[in-house]
Amino acid sequence: MKQLSFREIKNRILKAKRILIASHQGPDGDAIGSLAAMGFYLKKIKKPHYLLCVSGVPESLRFVPGAAQIKSKHPKTAYDLIIGMDYGTKSQLGLEGYFKKYPEVPLLVLDHHLFADQGADFGAIKSDVSATCELLHDYFKAIGFKIDKKIAYALAVGILSDTGFFKYTDNEKPLKAMIELMRFGIKPSEIDNAMHGQVKMSAMKLSGKILERAKHSRKGDFTYSWLKRKELTEHHLAASELDSVIERLRNLKEGRFALLLIEDTKGRIRGRLRSRPDKGYNVAKLAMKINGGGHKYAAGFRFRGTFDGALKIVAKYARK
Repeated sequence: MKQLSFREIKNRILKAKRILIASHQGPDGDAIGSLAAMGFYLKKIKKPHYLLCVSGVPESLRFVPGAAQIKSKHPKTAYDLIIGMDYGTKSQLGLEGYFKKYPEVPLLVLDHHLFADQGADFGAIKSDVSATCELLHDYFKAIGFKIDKKIAYALAVGILSDTGFFKYTDNEKPLKAMIELMRFGIKPSEIDNAMHGQVKMSAMKLSGKILERAKHSRKGDFTYSWLKRKELTEHHLAASELDSVIERLRNLKEGRFALLLIEDTKGRIRGRLRSRPDKGYNVAKLAMKINGGGHKYAAGFRFRGTFDGALKIVAKYARK
């Protein structure tokens, strides 16, 4: 993959006639925020585009400006540039069929995950930034593009989400970016309320059950728990409505990091990994060994098999 400067990325975007922008499945605030911000940018420069997240926008993130424009179905026509954002590994985009149908379309990456299996032709991968939204903030500044309040709000959601409202980082750079965004009248407390302040009673009760069965793996020195698909169905919940569980697990005294296993479908497991700066364990490096990705204190992976199989492979690589 060829690393491009921000000016070179701008030129690639300007040369493209129609652009498909996609982010990873099971999106978080950074994925939705970066998609929305890029959509507003392309609209301002009058560039035809299509915003895509194949698993849809979670209910907890529909408040983000521009989220309503994000589609979950592949476009039916070809685009001459694909921009992949905040995805870590190419398979996370859910575009296998589209890539096969249109193999000649170049993929430009904008990502803050560790350089892994993005599979892009060119772009910018910068693992030293806290979020793809922070990377976008840097891009807009570098090319002299003046953002508005909607773009600033979307960028703020991504930065706050991926820093865990600054619990996952001790770097002052994202804080400086956030201060600049707050000049648009954006209040982190309001974003926190929108993302985390609408917890359903059923979600709270199920969270209690998940925490009650938490265990400590001595072999890998991590704490973990799990969530079955049928439990979500019985409580009429989405996995995103239980995001607070992994945050509670990461605060346990035991273990170098926390793991929450979620059954997506039979035989398919999603793993969420969290650590803390004071524990100093890089969960992104662990996730990459299981074909996942993320950043130092927050990462994830997908696994074909059972809960026991996922636990064994995490313990195996955690020991190394």
